[in-house]
Amino acid sequence: MNADTVKVGKKRNLQTAKKIAGQSGLWMAVAAILFLFIVFVKPYHNVIDAIPSPEYESVRLFYIWVLRLGIVFLAVLAGILWIYGKKPGWLFPATVICLGLFYMMILPPFSAPDEPRHFVSAYRLSNQIMGKQAVADEAFLSSASDKEKEYIARGGNVLVREQDGREEPYASVGRDSYALMLRELFTKDAGSGTTVRFEAPVNTTPVVYLPQALGISFARVLHLGYIPLIYMGRLFNLLTFAGMAWLAVRIMPFKKEMFMAVSLLPMTLHLAASLSYDTSLIGLSLLFFAWCFYLAYEKKQIGIRDTVILGLLLVLLEPCKIVYLPLAGICLLIPASKFGEKRRYWISVTAVIGVMALAIFLINNVVLSAWIQDTENIISWEGGSAGYTIQDILKEPYQAFLIYYETLVTQFDYYQATMLGGYLGNLDPNLTVPYFCLYLLWGILIVSSVRRAGDHTPFKPGQKVWIAVLTLLSFCLVLTSMLLGWTPKGFTYIAGIQGRYFLPILPLILLMIYGDNLTIKRDYSKGIYYLECFVSIYALVRICTVMCIR
Repeated sequence: MNADTVKVGKKRNLQTAKKIAGQSGLWMAVAAILFLFIVFVKPYHNVIDAIPSPEYESVRLFYIWVLRLGIVFLAVLAGILWIYGKKPGWLFPATVICLGLFYMMILPPFSAPDEPRHFVSAYRLSNQIMGKQAVADEAFLSSASDKEKEYIARGGNVLVREQDGREEPYASVGRDSYALMLRELFTKDAGSGTTVRFEAPVNTTPVVYLPQALGISFARVLHLGYIPLIYMGRLFNLLTFAGMAWLAVRIMPFKKEMFMAVSLLPMTLHLAASLSYDTSLIGLSLLFFAWCFYLAYEKKQIGIRDTVILGLLLVLLEPCKIVYLPLAGICLLIPASKFGEKRRYWISVTAVIGVMALAIFLINNVVLSAWIQDTENIISWEGGSAGYTIQDILKEPYQAFLIYYETLVTQFDYYQATMLGGYLGNLDPNLTVPYFCLYLLWGILIVSSVRRAGDHTPFKPGQKVWIAVLTLLSFCLVLTSMLLGWTPKGFTYIAGIQGRYFLPILPLILLMIYGDNLTIKRDYSKGIYYLECFVSIYALVRICTVMCIR
């Protein structure tokens, strides 16, 4: 190698180094990692000293590795975004899976909202998939213990392996939760008997429990123990969500980064890394929106296959929670001219509506009948207190309006916090994303939704108004469902609503920002992508710090 070649090589390396050093995003990443070091240097030593050893030595090591792996994840992500030179297509699903694994381990089993009920619901479907008896029958009841009979009387009739009937882990998490998880993470099933769990399953469309049930079935085939069985169900749920979110981003013809931002929210990932059926609802809503916008604004000609996929997505999405029924109106953004002729258009519309209505009726006929009939509504959680009915709303509309108004005035801050990442775990106020991070998340969502210079805004006049109307109707249905199903008479606001209920409609809310009136000139997509990941890592390390010492 001659001197000229060496000089050219050095010059090229120097230019590359200068180019990398000039990346403002890379300096932001360095600042983020330094922030983690500075913020957790004192708590790190306090936590290490506060964890008893050797009893909780595994918890101590777990905390150390959480901090290390969090920093490694942020460093690798920064390298891919700003040194590798381009954002590869696999980065988004890989990020969802990696962050989901962090949430899965730091927020242990049964810490997500209603996760024990989702567990037994998925377990029931797993029994059916494996050809086993799903629920207790008269033969089981005849030989059941007093405790099992009590569970069955309360609705807990799902048959499980003997070791899977344990009441732990508990919804309230702490150092003991980590110790249990780490101690039994690789255990095997040693029992042969069956029992029932005390939780009553959720009666809804089984589709939303299919990923969890497949994971549980896979664990049972491998004879894994109780804790690894729960984690296998969680893992399949996470992988399914990552696949749905990735596919939705691929299909979406514009504002892909907005879909990514919604998918990477702490609350979204927390649900995706649990056994919750909300994961399927969020993923299906993203797919449905992406497919509708693809057909409306990119596809030239719509065929039978396109209509079948649209109907299938609606059949999968709507029956689980009919409060999202207005979202189906997004289909009307698809121009009739793309069907070739009017007759084909109306046949497609009628077929899609008919199949969706039939699915909703078959799954929700009991609930719909209870809402329509003029019968007394009993709220069980309030000791059997009387609740509101449809007739109460119709007879006193002004009083109902005041309840809705009071709800929005007093609960709006709580809704937006619990939609993004506040009160993770089972609404635990100590396991939360800090408020300054919630503000960052709102900023990330807004920047990801704003039009960039050079982008074409596809919406025609009036279409945004239609989207806003559908969003408002769905929002009102969420409020109404909890007014009828969870709020005792005498309450001045609607009880039981959590911000996570609004995650499926969040993309439509954000699309209200997308238009020609507000434009940014620079591309901040890499920066906001990295910043949102940093928020999750920071919040999770902070949560782990709290849990290890309580």
